[in-house]
Amino acid sequence: MVLDKRVDGRTKLTGLIGNPVEHTVSPVIHNSLFSYLGINGIYIPMKTDEAGLETAVRGLAALGFTGFNVTIPYKEAVCDLLDETDDEVKLLGAANTVRIKDGRLYGYNTDGEGFVTAFKKQTGSDFSGKKICILGAGGTARTLAVKVVQEGAGEVCIINRTVPKADEIAGYINRTLLKNSGLRKPVFTAAPGTGQAHGVLNGSEIIINTTSVGMFPNTDASPVGDNVDYLTKPIVYDVIYNPAETRFLASARMKGCRTYNGAGMLFYQGIKAFEIWMETKVPDDVLQELSTSFLKYLEV
Repeated sequence: MVLDKRVDGRTKLTGLIGNPVEHTVSPVIHNSLFSYLGINGIYIPMKTDEAGLETAVRGLAALGFTGFNVTIPYKEAVCDLLDETDDEVKLLGAANTVRIKDGRLYGYNTDGEGFVTAFKKQTGSDFSGKKICILGAGGTARTLAVKVVQEGAGEVCIINRTVPKADEIAGYINRTLLKNSGLRKPVFTAAPGTGQAHGVLNGSEIIINTTSVGMFPNTDASPVGDNVDYLTKPIVYDVIYNPAETRFLASARMKGCRTYNGAGMLFYQGIKAFEIWMETKVPDDVLQELSTSFLKYLEV
């Protein structure tokens, strides 16, 4: 028998808390980086129930963890347990990355940066002056709506079944970011299935699905109907990465759109988190090699 000596008393401990965590592929990113870079570290997913969130967070600090990621449904709730947060967390009201140093908890949000980096690398485009439609009004929608406005979007519409939730995000952005943004008019909202929503979908240059509609195992579902014409042949982005092509993306692709899933966003937000924990930058050649391998892995 070959002895496994990878974990010892000096191993840097990192991981993920959330519920559920059974679906996560984040360990593939982080453990591959630890191995490739020769860092004695490990990343493990840890299912945490709501009642035990504070105990779990305090426990990770007490056990000497270097840091951890936070996934649904705790990105907002964890903020109340942190000692300090960066400007992104203050703006978004959500943290997905926590660094533990000298017993203190520091919160960051790498989702937005991960999305912007992935989008630009994958599409070769940006958001400046663009008409953008965001589907959904959850935490991810809020994060991405804020980021596209910060990146110079010209027009943003949020479409969601519960319009008041979309209105809350739009109102927040209009109060805090509109004045110094590139928006030609305030962020506005629409209800799905309406003539207004159909017009927005057909007139947008970028459409982003932030909902879980179409995610495995409910792969027959789509956040919009198949009868959208996509008149402007927009870039269509779905934050879902399982399946690699959702019904939403397949429908858009058949109409001639350029389509992208959320694997890139997942990858780059993970890289940023790793760099925060390890206080080092991942070399470009390692980033490129890991990105290629990871995206191929998700296609299997």
